[in-house]
Amino acid sequence: MKDRRTHRPDPLTIILETSAILGWITIFGVQIVAWLAAPEMDNAITRHHDIELRKHWLAQWADQLPFLLGACGLLSLLAIIVRPKRSRRKTDPKRWNVFILLGLTFIGFVVYWFQILGNIR
Repeated sequence: MKDRRTHRPDPLTIILETSAILGWITIFGVQIVAWLAAPEMDNAITRHHDIELRKHWLAQWADQLPFLLGACGLLSLLAIIVRPKRSRRKTDPKRWNVFILLGLTFIGFVVYWFQILGNIR
């Protein structure tokens, strides 16, 4: 009879991996929403054709950023909380990607509060 642990991962591993994957998907969603909400860039073509550019963030998209960043932060914190309960050996992976994800989320909140929030219409 084979050991059951070799066939499928335990629930903590599933929670850890799922929350990390969902967190990264969410941070990519934050990037897409920020790209849609951001002011338009001035370049030589727009100046040559006298195209009027939007210089403010669009509220309909920018208002979603704190919720997406909060979800990303909660998912990364869940993975960070589960990690020590699952990883007990020195040879277990450190899963630095979750800490990087939490750092990106924190940077996203800082950018939102100091740059975007004052420039929304």
